[in-house]
Amino acid sequence: MSNRNVVWVRDALVIILSIYVVFSIVMAPWDNLRSEEALPTTCETGCPPVIKYPDDGYYHYKNSIVFEWNPVSLGYRFTVLNSTGHVFHDENLTGVTSSMTNRLPTGNYTSFVYYKGIGGSLFVDNEPLLRNENHFLVSPSKITLVWAPVEVTYGIEIREHKATEILIVHQADDLDQPSYEFKDFTNGKTYSWSVYAVDSMGFVSESSNERELNIDTTKFLAHELFSNWEVPFILLGVLMVVALQAGVFLAREETND
Repeated sequence: MSNRNVVWVRDALVIILSIYVVFSIVMAPWDNLRSEEALPTTCETGCPPVIKYPDDGYYHYKNSIVFEWNPVSLGYRFTVLNSTGHVFHDENLTGVTSSMTNRLPTGNYTSFVYYKGIGGSLFVDNEPLLRNENHFLVSPSKITLVWAPVEVTYGIEIREHKATEILIVHQADDLDQPSYEFKDFTNGKTYSWSVYAVDSMGFVSESSNERELNIDTTKFLAHELFSNWEVPFILLGVLMVVALQAGVFLAREETND
């Protein structure tokens, strides 16, 4: 094989290797490396909504932002007893408002639907009764029960961090969607925020952990660049390709000399 062919093969291998390195870095699951916030699974009146955006300490480049969080789950308990008090059906349900038993023998039954609260609630033996109904089965059959859902809304609290104190600058309640836009931030300020859920039975969940938010255009570009793992590694890959190609070019020049 001639020297020219060897050089071209070497160049092709360098380029293929560089592209492979950059592609592998870009496709790596960097998001999985982020440490997740430890969330409670049991709470007195319900666990808080899980925040989606923005992350704690986020720098934002303008004076408005849409906060986002996951909806909370609501739990129910569907129980069916016969006339002697024997439990024929006992089922915990999440996010549904109807249920059906297995086929039951002929006889008298009473069904009950209890509200178990916002996800993580610790009502224990004090679950509110939502509905009960008497049933008489003249032949073996199933019992289906449908009940009205407990409604849930959300509230958000936004605080401004001053030199000597933290002040609540905005609070919004009765939000029927798990998101909220606020448009009255001041550039250069630090804020914190948290959300909570309220159900139509009057129970209020615990508030989420406070998330810090910085409104600052001067730091936004750097934050966006280095908080996103793909961007610096793509740049690194490009620089690697350039450096390797420069090395190949210099080696070729030495060979020609």
